[in-house]
Amino acid sequence: MVAGLACTKPSNTPVCGLHSAAAPLLMKGDTDRPIAVGSRLAPADKVKAQGPTLLECFGGAMKVLEKGDSVVIGELTEAKIEAVAVERYVLENVKLKKLENAPADAVQARYTDTHFTPASALASNDPTTGDYLRAFFTPDGLATLGSGPKLEGPSTLPPPPKRVGVPHVHAGPLGSSLRRLEVDDDFVFAETDDLATAVLLEDEIYDLGRTIRLVLPDGAEATLVDEGMKVELEGPMDLRLR
Repeated sequence: MVAGLACTKPSNTPVCGLHSAAAPLLMKGDTDRPIAVGSRLAPADKVKAQGPTLLECFGGAMKVLEKGDSVVIGELTEAKIEAVAVERYVLENVKLKKLENAPADAVQARYTDTHFTPASALASNDPTTGDYLRAFFTPDGLATLGSGPKLEGPSTLPPPPKRVGVPHVHAGPLGSSLRRLEVDDDFVFAETDDLATAVLLEDEIYDLGRTIRLVLPDGAEATLVDEGMKVELEGPMDLRLR
């Protein structure tokens, strides 16, 4: 007697979240779609990084992707384990203090269901060569220059002070303060008190503003300047600022 084997579909239960990315993370499929920062990712999702990207998995581990990396979320070791794989520190009185036996953060609540960045947010508003050709070689072309079909999503956004607060991880500005970070090697991921995230790139100096967390991957080096004092940082490290 031959026993039939049932095929099971990959779980759709999210296991990771897109914390931050220096360029859009693409969801691979019939057409590639850019995933918005703050999205939850399921095991079956196939993604490709176009720049430094940080995935925060709900078991406590983190995964860094670099430009060109293509992965299936459910195949990542970080998506399968429950562990804090990167040592955590806190900055107290401009000194680093290691956090021993600190419990894992409640990660999943920080993320929303997977959503995609609308084409209108990525497309340039400048007329293309094709727009100019249509303008000069088609009837009423000049009158319709720049009035192409409306793309998905909002075409304009109100200034930040007038936007509704976002209670989940999202891409956004860090704000301004007297504290800054000099990225000496590789890149650093930053997170503010209102869950705005950004990627800080090598050989640049950044105003940390309202940043309360920095994640340095293995090999990253940076110098934190606070109250006129310098603190050398070296990854891997998950640092909380106070």
